[in-house]
Amino acid sequence: ADPVSGALTIALRTPDGLTYPEEAHFYTCDQDLYQFEGEFHHDAELRFHAGDYVYRPPGTVYGNSIGSEGGIIIAFLNAKPVRYHFQDHPEPWDGEYLVDRLWNVRPVQPLHIPTHHLDWVDSDLHPMIHVKKLRGDPGKVSQHYGSCEHSPWGADSAFIMRIQEGYTGEILLWDDMILEAFVVDGSADIAGVRCERGSYTFGHLKGRCEVSTDLILYVRAFAESYVNKILKQDI
Repeated sequence: ADPVSGALTIALRTPDGLTYPEEAHFYTCDQDLYQFEGEFHHDAELRFHAGDYVYRPPGTVYGNSIGSEGGIIIAFLNAKPVRYHFQDHPEPWDGEYLVDRLWNVRPVQPLHIPTHHLDWVDSDLHPMIHVKKLRGDPGKVSQHYGSCEHSPWGADSAFIMRIQEGYTGEILLWDDMILEAFVVDGSADIAGVRCERGSYTFGHLKGRCEVSTDLILYVRAFAESYVNKILKQDI
């Protein structure tokens, strides 16, 4: 959690058989969600399964029927999650799971991406490192997705990264990017630390990397200049 902006990252376990007649609502900050295990639905329209990625810009309305068959969601709330209900909206709203422009100042829409259906592509880092692009361009500053007034901890990009089994050497990533990474599968030793399913890190991934089995990471990347600016404000 960030003590100033209120942004936080959480792992949320939902029990099997959960049902909750939620009212439609929205938040004033960006949200990134990765369904790590199981199944969960936040409204009557969409069900999320293991491997699904969800991005909601501020003002995304959802949540008129919540339920679960059991699962774990990794949730990234990029500012204090101030919540409003549908009836709090000051103007007529005509849509399901759409963005309210009163709250979202950027030209972006909600995303729901089942990552298992995406192809691995070259990362330009190393022949044994591949990515599945979710939003933004890995390693580059985004004009639309990064830090903003609504979401100071908004990441420039989100992606799935695979470092293949047998990779040995210095880990090759972007020097000007801070990474928030969660291990989805596989195992490796990075800078003397064992990384395996469920491991989490925030910062620069540096040091010698020895991959035992294909290391699959869910990653959010932040421009280092933005992160340093935020940290100075926090101090």
